[in-house]
Amino acid sequence: MRFIVPLALTIFISGCQETNVTDDVSDLTWTIDTQFMRQGCYDGKDCIPSLEVPNKSQVDGSNLGYLDDQDLVVGIWNGSEHVAYPHAILDWHEIVNESGYSISYCPLTGSAIHLNTAVEYGVSGLLFNSNLIMYDRETDSYWPQMLLRSAAGDRSGGELHLNNLVETTWGNWRTLFPDTKVVNSDTKHSRNYNRYPYGSYRTCNSLACGDFIYFPVANEDDRLPPKNRVLTIINGDEVKALDINAYLNPQIIGVDVGDTHYKVVVSGRDNIAVAFETSRAISISSWDISVGEIILNQADTGKEWDITGQLIANSQPSERLVAANAYIAYWFSVVAFYPDVELVSP
Repeated sequence: MRFIVPLALTIFISGCQETNVTDDVSDLTWTIDTQFMRQGCYDGKDCIPSLEVPNKSQVDGSNLGYLDDQDLVVGIWNGSEHVAYPHAILDWHEIVNESGYSISYCPLTGSAIHLNTAVEYGVSGLLFNSNLIMYDRETDSYWPQMLLRSAAGDRSGGELHLNNLVETTWGNWRTLFPDTKVVNSDTKHSRNYNRYPYGSYRTCNSLACGDFIYFPVANEDDRLPPKNRVLTIINGDEVKALDINAYLNPQIIGVDVGDTHYKVVVSGRDNIAVAFETSRAISISSWDISVGEIILNQADTGKEWDITGQLIANSQPSERLVAANAYIAYWFSVVAFYPDVELVSP
């Protein structure tokens, strides 16, 4: 595989370049193979500034001119309201710290996570397998995002447990949840959120184009094109992935990973794929985004959930569908982290 660092990338903030790891972290004990670590940004920690409790608008509110219906967003229920975090914002900031939780998105690997946390995370400036390494501002520990555990520092070996999130288009999300809030462009940072900062990177899926993969990765696998978006479920040493494009119409798929059963709700045509850790006999009772409706149900109990796993008729936390430790990411990055990943066949 050929790796290219295009000149166009230097326009992004202070620029990401393939350089040696800076001295301030080189003396740490790492649990990952450091030959696939790179210094992503010149200025080290916080070279890409995270957002802390950013300004938000209603769907018809101000400072949303940067956002189109086809733009992807990370949508969540945060316990009191629905909130959307557009990729167009996350491309420039990568981490959003809120009260009690954080959202992290790595543009180079296309991976987003939502986790409860009492600490703030920042962008370390480091990459592993082309993936963002976060650091926590309490203990200065380092967390390769897709690894879901700390790889250096006082919390080395500590694990992340993910919350429910839905990645889909802004048009889909705001139709499903018209009362949602969304991060607006008033971030107090001078960024052009109308412009994707990585050139043709996200659409370049072969060596035929220039912006292919910027940094070396530990493993290659040609079962899928490198930047196909896959939903990846992680349970200890067992990992399975589903190619979202292979499941065009809405459906629910039962998947066993290790000794745990999951239900995957997927619709390639709607850019939706989520995984719940459950053995419930759930099915799709309604899927019509044009009228703002996705309803999952369990026929023998009459219970119904929305796509975020929230029980529709009752907000009791114990009745929510539990999030799997799962995320959507580019195929090349999943196999770099998990070379033994099993690809689930349609």
